[in-house]
Amino acid sequence: MQLAKWAHDLAESLLAESLPTRWAHSQRVYSQALTLAPALGEDAVLLAAAAIAHDVGYARAAVETGQHMIDGARYLRDVVGADPRLCSVVAFHTSSPWEASELGLSEILAEFGPAEPALVDAIT
Repeated sequence: MQLAKWAHDLAESLLAESLPTRWAHSQRVYSQALTLAPALGEDAVLLAAAAIAHDVGYARAAVETGQHMIDGARYLRDVVGADPRLCSVVAFHTSSPWEASELGLSEILAEFGPAEPALVDAIT
């Protein structure tokens, strides 16, 4: 669970004070992700980490493109050197492919692919 603790601390440092509602949401998503642990096996820790960190792209320090999924994944990859699979789940969560297409960011999103459908479905 070290990865999840690391992601929790990172997300808290980026969101808790400046975006408390977003931080509360991330904590709820994390709580729900923990309920999926029995079905995910060894990927349960990765999902827990992605769940708590999935919205770090909203943090001022991470905003670059304006699409929070990509911005969060880039921050995780480029600033803190996170696991590529973690970055991918963050990049592809929710409606990211559709939104990236609408914003002309599909090529940037592709940097984090291919998405792992089971993990993306679990976090969404």
